[in-house]
Amino acid sequence: MALAIAAPPGRADHHPAPAHALLGAILEASAAEVGWLAWLDRPDPLVLGASSPIDSTDIAEFPEPPAQPLVIDAAIAPGPWERWCQVRGIQSCVLVPVLAGGRAVGTMGLASSRVGALGASDVRQLALVSSLAVHTRTYEARLAGQRRLFAEVSPTLENALALDRAVRHPSTYRQIARAVGDSIDASYCLIAIQDSKGALTLRAAAGQRAPRWMGVSSWPLRDLRACSRALRERHAVVLNFHRHDPAIAGERRALFSPTTQVGVIVPFFAGARTRGVLIIGEERRSRRQPLSPERIAILELVASRIAHILRISRRLEYERVAERRGQRQLTIERQQLAREVHDGVGQTLSALLEQIRGAIAEGNAGPEALKVLEQATSDALNGARTLAFGFRHLERGVGPLEAPRT
Repeated sequence: MALAIAAPPGRADHHPAPAHALLGAILEASAAEVGWLAWLDRPDPLVLGASSPIDSTDIAEFPEPPAQPLVIDAAIAPGPWERWCQVRGIQSCVLVPVLAGGRAVGTMGLASSRVGALGASDVRQLALVSSLAVHTRTYEARLAGQRRLFAEVSPTLENALALDRAVRHPSTYRQIARAVGDSIDASYCLIAIQDSKGALTLRAAAGQRAPRWMGVSSWPLRDLRACSRALRERHAVVLNFHRHDPAIAGERRALFSPTTQVGVIVPFFAGARTRGVLIIGEERRSRRQPLSPERIAILELVASRIAHILRISRRLEYERVAERRGQRQLTIERQQLAREVHDGVGQTLSALLEQIRGAIAEGNAGPEALKVLEQATSDALNGARTLAFGFRHLERGVGPLEAPRT
């Protein structure tokens, strides 16, 4: 028997496959020509039908679910479901309420255009499938929630992992906060670090409406119970501000704006001496419901990424400091060597040159021989000065043997 789905235009593709499979299986195992599954909180039912005088597109606008399973034959009784069957040309019908927690949440039914086609055995099978339909609905809702969560956090994950690009240069807290604020769906975010005196110091704020403090950016950690708990337990703490709670009054005054509805404090640890919290504030009323464990896990991943970036940035900074120290030491050694060349070799050659020039002036040596010696000594002195000059300016990119000084 070939089955087809009948639903309002443009809505057929919204029906989940598991419910379709359940209804299709029960319909194929019975003598029914049309079957349906309708939920009280959904406007479009799932309807399957084969070739039949019954128009499956008319299977809609259901009465209230029956209190008990119901068998209708020839539609002779005056009840609402009997009138519903008469209008649609249904001669035989079985109905069962779909129950969840003892409450009717929908209706399942089978229908035929032939009198006596359906009976008690169809009711038993339909009742069994209706209980499975409730579990299927729960699964579908959970799956839809997971899909929405994935669609929401996928950019967050991508951007959080992409924060590693910031370590090409030592990142500032402001740069990290800006990157996090762009990646999460929240009103604002803050980054605060615990200092050696046991205070929590705000380092950066970002987002759409980040709070502004009147010159105060450091608070004793003992006054921030939620932050202390998050750091102590190494787990995120969710704060709901829709009612007054003295236990979180310190955080409310210090860290969040007056219009914040929900806050999340996520700890991170960037080393033995560096730990802090990522603070998320949400002002929209749509976020007032408690955050799901999956979303908390995503925020904890973002916080761990912040700690990773801080560790890498610190390591890079240490390497850059060590490199600058090495360069300074190398410069000192070059300058010392240049002084030694200039003061030692240069002074010796200068004295020798003066003696040669004195001998020439007094006529104590042959002029030709002394001129040759004078020229050699002068060349040696110029070379020593050039070498000393090159050592002094090598770190600035000046060639070691260029621009000789005479």
